[in-house]
Amino acid sequence: MLDALYRSVYRVAYRLHLLWAFLFRPRCEGVWVAIWCGDSLLVIRNAYRKRLTLPGGGIGGGEEPLAAAIRELREEVGITLVPQQLRFVGQFRSAIEFKRDTINLFDVQLSEQPLVTIDNREVVYAEFLDPAALSPDAVFPVMLEYLAAAAAEPENAENGANAGS
Repeated sequence: MLDALYRSVYRVAYRLHLLWAFLFRPRCEGVWVAIWCGDSLLVIRNAYRKRLTLPGGGIGGGEEPLAAAIRELREEVGITLVPQQLRFVGQFRSAIEFKRDTINLFDVQLSEQPLVTIDNREVVYAEFLDPAALSPDAVFPVMLEYLAAAAAEPENAENGANAGS
């Protein structure tokens, strides 16, 4: 019951955020983390969105993108990694949700699927899936850009995933 209340609050806050973003077209900077295990990618769904995305979120004041990525992984899916495990892929631009967003994308290739824990409040779904099986309409456009770039990398021709450092 309490989780349902939280989800409702997130949905209302998200709609207010969309209205604010529509009016002011803010510049935002955030992080996403692509966690690969073999050919499977961890995808999530937030309570307030319909499309699948990657774990991530905003960068706090004075916070470095790598530190934000580590923090967001822990907060959203309960996964703790160390900075050396993540590889910076690049910055992706997005104008979805009326924002001028810069997404700092990191990825990692793990040998075993980690235990994923979600709060069932902000994040309501998390699963390792084959990205080839995802409908383009079901994921955020920036995620499609990342997947296309990852598939095009020569060292990933065999497994379709980015190698972690």
